[in-house]
Amino acid sequence: MSKIVVVGGTGLLGSELKKIDDSIFCTSSNHDIYSFIRLRSYLDFINPDIIINCAAILSFHVDVHPQKAINVNVIGAANLAKYCIDNKKRLVFISTDYVYPGKDGNYQETDEILPYNKYAWTKIAGEASTQMVSDHLIVRTSFGASKFPYPVAFNNLFTSRDYVDVVAPMILEVAASSLQGIINVGTERKSIAEFAHQRNSVPSAGIPELKDFSFNLDKYKTYKANNI
Repeated sequence: MSKIVVVGGTGLLGSELKKIDDSIFCTSSNHDIYSFIRLRSYLDFINPDIIINCAAILSFHVDVHPQKAINVNVIGAANLAKYCIDNKKRLVFISTDYVYPGKDGNYQETDEILPYNKYAWTKIAGEASTQMVSDHLIVRTSFGASKFPYPVAFNNLFTSRDYVDVVAPMILEVAASSLQGIINVGTERKSIAEFAHQRNSVPSAGIPELKDFSFNLDKYKTYKANNI
């Protein structure tokens, strides 16, 4: 069985991954990821086979803390890539649906990318360094807490998002697989309002312009069909 370390393991996704597999080692999202020396010391001690990078300053904090976002989302991701190159480890990077333009939806992994916000730009930087690792997988995904946390939900913002307890097992499965490159991981296209109403009732509202970040999931479905 592969030994897995989740960097940023105390966050929403990392905590859910730990629930699924208690043998996973989890670090906090600020576990000196921007210090290569400290990061190398910790990872040398654990000696994992697979590193899942969940560490991130999230979108609603990036504008307020841009330097911290660079440290964690950009420099931290590059540090992990350097470590994995040096030590021949598998690196799985958790990216976002917001790297796509949000105009047409049904985005394939090979489609044009045009980050929607500054958070997504930092994720593209993380994707770039991850691409340098021979055994890598970039997971473009979108997930939310087990209960929708906002007072309103948008009915003209479309996504392949699902709840973290739905998405986490999917991510862990592809992370532990032999898949390489980029893969979209999510569920069927839905509005944020439809997503919210799956588990709790909140009022719906619209944003000024329709946006669609939904995934084409053919690559994931093919993987699943071949691994039943």
